[in-house]
Amino acid sequence: MNDKLKQFLDEAAVSPVELTVRDLLAKWDVKIRNFNTVPRITADLTNANLTCDPSFDDVDLNTTVCVSSKEAIADQDETDDKSALSFPYAALFVSDIPSASREVTSIPPDATLAQARTVMMDHGYSQIPVITNSGVLVGAVSWERIGHIQAGAPSAELSDVIDPHPSTIKINDDLLKKIPSIYEAGFALVRNQDDDICGIVTTADLTEQFLLLAEPFFLIGEIERRLRRCIDKTFSADDLQVVGKKITSANGMTFGQYVRFLRTEGIWPRLSWQIDCALFTNRLDHIRQVRNEIMHFRPDPLTPNQRERLLLFASWMRSLDPQP
Repeated sequence: MNDKLKQFLDEAAVSPVELTVRDLLAKWDVKIRNFNTVPRITADLTNANLTCDPSFDDVDLNTTVCVSSKEAIADQDETDDKSALSFPYAALFVSDIPSASREVTSIPPDATLAQARTVMMDHGYSQIPVITNSGVLVGAVSWERIGHIQAGAPSAELSDVIDPHPSTIKINDDLLKKIPSIYEAGFALVRNQDDDICGIVTTADLTEQFLLLAEPFFLIGEIERRLRRCIDKTFSADDLQVVGKKITSANGMTFGQYVRFLRTEGIWPRLSWQIDCALFTNRLDHIRQVRNEIMHFRPDPLTPNQRERLLLFASWMRSLDPQP
């Protein structure tokens, strides 16, 4: 091992080092990853009690990875597992709703009422803005307004059913403060910093977004509740102390401790679950990682892969613990 490599490994053992995969390979004086270089680098990292996150062998050469001691990773995981849910210091903004900055389908003022109906039916819209070719908002048409006007004027035209003062909000407005007006009108058109119409937020958009934000917390809570019941039903307080001397029930355990406990020799067979321990605990560790990522309540919804992990594991736990 050359001095440059030894210095790098020593530095990473003291403090995490971030670098690209390309630069990491250069520490070993290699440029490519193959059946020879990957095992050699992996062995050197392992012997130095270091880990690489993400793994250098299956990402792009320009990807930034972090090389650090395994103890540092374990300590960080334990800290994250014990951290309580933290709600945001900043408000949710209108811009956090995807449709607020999505191209708006509109009709011009000289369109016919039949054309307005057709466009709304074609897109499944309940309302549509009326905007001139130069971008000036004239108003909005909705199925509700069409019904009200035509009840007394069956031959009404588009100009008769346009609401000249539709609800509008700013892209940087505090979303929570605007929810009452959005629900009252059923929608709100969104203006950007230049005062142009840049999107629309409907009650359906709000419902969908808050479902995406709230769902993971309920799923993780359900998974943990069912897992705790299974553990407490089978094991005594003495059994649980293999992962912590002060632990007297599963309620005092973290997700990382669930994983370590279930992987402890002699524990898994006592559950009498006809499933593979390694697969189950690997999936549970994935849930731990997702839990730690969403721990600080953020407006970013889960990725499709994260959501699928939670849904599948929650379904798994319902089979193992059928109670409500």
